[in-house]
Amino acid sequence: MPPLPFLDTTLFRWLNLSAANPLLDRLFPVLTSLHHQTWFVATLASAALVALWRGNRRVRTAVLVLALSAGMSDAFCSRAVKRFIQRERPCQAVVHGRPAPASFPVRVVRKENCPGSQGFPSNHAANTMAVAAAAWYLCRRRFRWAWFLLPLIIGWTRVYLGYHYPSDVLGGWLVGGLIAAILLRLFRKALAPSSGPFSETAGNAR
Repeated sequence: MPPLPFLDTTLFRWLNLSAANPLLDRLFPVLTSLHHQTWFVATLASAALVALWRGNRRVRTAVLVLALSAGMSDAFCSRAVKRFIQRERPCQAVVHGRPAPASFPVRVVRKENCPGSQGFPSNHAANTMAVAAAAWYLCRRRFRWAWFLLPLIIGWTRVYLGYHYPSDVLGGWLVGGLIAAILLRLFRKALAPSSGPFSETAGNAR
């Protein structure tokens, strides 16, 4: 599957080439690999354990939905879609000294970190969108839209670093959002608003 001509050409030039600067070259490799950082994983695990221990049934179900959203989107992208749609990542061609499958230059930050798997869709984009969509639904607070900054920023890091085309990220967002919507539908009764954490009443009172 080749890159989409207009979408990938226009956005890739902007997000990968025009936006290049030394600060982002140092920051984005850290942001895009947070899930590999011990302190970050430990923080998420601790928060989940506290929620399971102290929360009511809705909070516990919410933790389950968030975990399933990320896990299922990751598995579906890597084990199903990527095996069916064989698209090379932009960085893979550069690393192996071949022209990228696009009609423009590709800038790769830290070539040694270029993933070896296929590019479409982006697992990072799918996983973060699944979490953001589920969290947006569950929080029901004034600034819940801020959850979508997570997939937006991580999606940009993937293109900026040269690991994905913009359409890879868009495809990941669609997969993650769909999986989150399906899970929220399946667990809708257990996730009905009630008193306590995550409730609409509690959120409006703040």
